[in-house]
Amino acid sequence: MTEQGFRAYLQYSHTVDPAEWARRHELGQVPDRLPYGLDRMGDFGVSVAFRRLPRPGRARVLAQRATRLATGGFELPDLARDRRERRSADVVVCWDERAGAFAAARSRTRGEPPVATGVVWLTDVPRLGRRSAAARALASAACVYVNAPAQLDVLRAWGVPADRAHFIHMAVDADFWHTDGVTPEPGLVAASGNDRHRDHPLLVEAMQRLQARGSSARLELATHHDVDVPGAVGARHPDLTHQQMRDLYGRASVVALAVTPNLHLSGLTVLLESMACARPVVATETAGMSEYVTDGTTGFLVDRDPEAIADALQTLLADPDRAREMGRAAREAFERGFTTRQLAGNLAGLLRAVAK
Repeated sequence: MTEQGFRAYLQYSHTVDPAEWARRHELGQVPDRLPYGLDRMGDFGVSVAFRRLPRPGRARVLAQRATRLATGGFELPDLARDRRERRSADVVVCWDERAGAFAAARSRTRGEPPVATGVVWLTDVPRLGRRSAAARALASAACVYVNAPAQLDVLRAWGVPADRAHFIHMAVDADFWHTDGVTPEPGLVAASGNDRHRDHPLLVEAMQRLQARGSSARLELATHHDVDVPGAVGARHPDLTHQQMRDLYGRASVVALAVTPNLHLSGLTVLLESMACARPVVATETAGMSEYVTDGTTGFLVDRDPEAIADALQTLLADPDRAREMGRAAREAFERGFTTRQLAGNLAGLLRAVAK
């Protein structure tokens, strides 16, 4: 097997259609040609093919829904679809465990290639512990990668060998996420996110306390969550496109991230998009967040307390020069280590080791 001929078969979750994503990327609507920039592995000698989603017929939709409910979010594997293309690859790559758990279990079958899969949320679901089918399946993967170092101990406790469990930094598209020449609006705080570890009510309370001090700060929150954002505090946007989120980051003076304790670093995507857009972030500290934010230089890491959040926001909003300097430092740190090209290079190195 030559490096030039190294082939990876990308198996995204059924909620992601990579062909449709590529079409939208050509229109400038979404970052990276493929989700998470995995197409960029081509720059490192890894050719990629991806699973094409079949038309979602009613029977298939119902079967997938039943499987997800029965397994806690995992997906019915495509046993026959793209079988030849999958088996001709040197490795199957799954971004997360929804597709990766079953793919790892299937890799035990004769003729199937090894599997490299990410794990995002499973380590934060106690009821799906080491005895779960998903956890046992992950032990069959040739490579399991995570974006937060605290997850590694959990994987090892589940039986994933230490030499197969890897930490790689999360990343976003440096070309799409930028705010060159955009002047932030004084007092505007942006926030976003939909996963269950977001603590948007805490952020709203921090904004109310900040305003009680006489600040004119206001919040624009992008989330599907039914969060009460009083009109005096700001506004909630239930659904923003990637382009609209880029505009919001550009208008913001500060981006805020409040989360409940978790291992997978909820909010990483928003955090990195903010850094790429040269905006400082105020984030509640959780295990591993310092891998991405340098406290006092690219943003502030604070206790999960409304007064602490309000203090950090006030510091930056009252000193635009400092906020701009921290935003520049954030963009520089992002370019050094958190672009999807760098992620693709790191992943390509892991994949070659898997297939040896």
